[in-house]
Amino acid sequence: MANERKMKVLVSGAGAAGQAVGYWLARHGFETTVVEQAPAPRIGGFATDLRGPAAEVADRMGIGDGCREARVRLQEIAFLGPHGDVQFKTDGNWNAGGDDIEILRDDLSSLLHSARESVDGLDYRFGDSIASIVQDDDGVDVTFVNNSPERYDLVIGADGLHSNVRSLVFGPEHEYTKPIGHYVGIFTIPNLFDMDSQWFICTLPGKLVSVMQYGLDKHTRAMFIYSSPPLDFDKRDREAQKAIIKEAMKDDIEYWAVERLLGAIDSADDLYFDEVAQIHMPTWHDGRVCLLGDAGYAPTLLAGQGTSIAVVGAYVLAGELKRAQGDPSVAFPKYESAMRHYAEQNQKLVFGAEEFRIPTSWEDIERRDAEVLKIMETGEDDRTGGALLRAAADSIELQDY
Repeated sequence: MANERKMKVLVSGAGAAGQAVGYWLARHGFETTVVEQAPAPRIGGFATDLRGPAAEVADRMGIGDGCREARVRLQEIAFLGPHGDVQFKTDGNWNAGGDDIEILRDDLSSLLHSARESVDGLDYRFGDSIASIVQDDDGVDVTFVNNSPERYDLVIGADGLHSNVRSLVFGPEHEYTKPIGHYVGIFTIPNLFDMDSQWFICTLPGKLVSVMQYGLDKHTRAMFIYSSPPLDFDKRDREAQKAIIKEAMKDDIEYWAVERLLGAIDSADDLYFDEVAQIHMPTWHDGRVCLLGDAGYAPTLLAGQGTSIAVVGAYVLAGELKRAQGDPSVAFPKYESAMRHYAEQNQKLVFGAEEFRIPTSWEDIERRDAEVLKIMETGEDDRTGGALLRAAADSIELQDY
C-alpha cells in the first residue's frame, strides 16, 4: 500500500466471508482484526461448494489443493418415498462441474483459518462482538461487548444473515429480509442408517427430510426443512430450537427417518436452526462501513452458493480497497458494481429450478419427482438446477489486483 500508516480494518464475523476477506486485506497491507462472537471457529452444517471463480480464489489463497484433498466424494444420491422406498437415485456428483469443490464447512473453515499463517497483520478476536459503530469523515469509532473501544479506518460486516453490523448501520433486519417461507435445522447424528458416502432425501408435503453421510471416517448429518409462517425464537437457545423442530415434525413420525432423527436431535450439540431467507439491499455500503456475503446479499442455503459468493466477494472487496489505496468512496462502489450482477443471479436460483423447490402436496411431489427424473435421464432441460447453477456460478470474471 502507498499509505505511510497501515490502515486499520475491523471485520465482523469469522465465517467464510470474514476469514477470506481478513486474509486478502492483510495480504494487501491492511492491519486487520476479525472479531467473532463465538468462542472458537464455528463447526457443523452440511457440505458447501466452491464453484468456478470461488475455486479459483481458493487457489490464489494457496488453499485450493487442500480443499480438493478434503473434498466430499459422494457415491450416490437417493430420492426416497415416504416410507423409505427408493424412487430413483443418481451419481453423487450429478450436476457438479468438473472444477467444483464440495467440502465440509468444518474443513473449509480450518483451511481458511490456516491461511492466516502466510500473511502478517491479521488478528482474530473470538468471544466478542460489536456494541456500537459511530463513523465520521476520518474513521470509525467502535465499542465492543467485552473489550475496550477502538478506532478503525474501515469496518466490514461479514457477520451473516442476521448481521449485527447491518442492523447498527443500515437499520432493522426486517427491512432487508426476504423470507422464502421455510425453516431449516441441521445437526450431526450417529450413522443410524449404515450409510457410506451417500445422501438420502425424502420429501413430504411442505417438508424435506435428509441425511448425508460423508464417508465412514467423516460425519453424518441430518437436515429438516419445513414450510412455516414467521417464527419468533431465541437464536441463542438451542434447546428451544430443538423443541420447535419437534413440534413442526410431530405429525410425521410415521414417515422415513423422522422418529429416529427427532430422537437423535436431543444429543446434538451443533444444531444450526434458522429461517431460510435472502437479503436484498439497495446498497451494501455506507461511508466507511461495507457489507460482505450473507450480510449484504444472502442467496439462501437451498442453492448452495452462499459460500462461493462470499469468498469471491471477499477477494473483490479487498482487491478494490488495495487498488483505491484504502479510499472507501472509490473502492466500495466499485466492489458493489463488480459483484451485484453475480450476487443477484445466484439469488434467482432458488426460484428457477425444480430441484430447489419443496412441493406442497403428495401430487405435487409426484410431479416434481417426475420432472427431476426426466432432467437426470436426459440432461436436456436448460431450467435444471445444474444448468442454472453453472450460469450463475460463472457470471463473474475475476480481475487481478
